[in-house]
Amino acid sequence: MEHDEIYTRKNSLRLKEFDYSLRRVYFVTIVVEGRRNLFYNKQFGKEVVDCLLNLREELKFNLYGYCLMPNHFHALIGIGESAKDLGRICGAFKSLTTRIFWKYGEGKLWQRGFFDHIIRNETDFFECLKYTKENPSKKNLENWEFVGRVDYLR
Repeated sequence: MEHDEIYTRKNSLRLKEFDYSLRRVYFVTIVVEGRRNLFYNKQFGKEVVDCLLNLREELKFNLYGYCLMPNHFHALIGIGESAKDLGRICGAFKSLTTRIFWKYGEGKLWQRGFFDHIIRNETDFFECLKYTKENPSKKNLENWEFVGRVDYLR
């Protein structure tokens, strides 16, 4: 089978034939439409993070780390006990946070889809967790408050 038959980004950012409901850990990136720096608005950012934490409780997925940057979002998400696949979890997050956004602005909040990286091993996990945690300081965002970790590997 040729490489293009296994993986294509033409119509989807997901791996073809991969079951995203498997109890794996995924490093996810979601980008603000037009890369606008919307999350400098601290109240809006706080509401988005609160939404994320509430959604985690409701859907019962694991949140190993997250970082809401001014124009994008990173998270290490494990399917956990959730009956949802990764697309449904990210879709719910994007939908709910877009509704919050409409209090502050109009139009689309997020770009279409999201980017994911399937965590392959423990080293990969901790490298992604470190990247998520250190992302604000790399962008000179000292004391950036929208970074956290809720769940831990057992």
